[in-house]
Amino acid sequence: MRGHEKQRPIIILTETENIRPGEWLEAMAVTTSFADPPPADHVPLPWHPQGRVMTKLRKRSAAVLSWLVEIDPADILELHGDVPTRLMSQILSRLE
Repeated sequence: MRGHEKQRPIIILTETENIRPGEWLEAMAVTTSFADPPPADHVPLPWHPQGRVMTKLRKRSAAVLSWLVEIDPADILELHGDVPTRLMSQILSRLE
């Protein structure tokens, strides 16, 4: 038994038009625990204590480029915000 896995925000990397019923999604983990300045594989994300940003994140957060996962869409509890387009483009280009 693996125990309880931590619930955390993720960034879905699978393009919307490539999402198929019954197929797993590619995603990137988001963390709130990281050094200042952030490690090279972390991309700080917009956040605001009341979630008043596009990402809806309420804590200092970063996308972790080296923490890619595949997830079952059934495991997604909620959909919240979006990564701003320019920042998402930077994240995707760093993955290539």
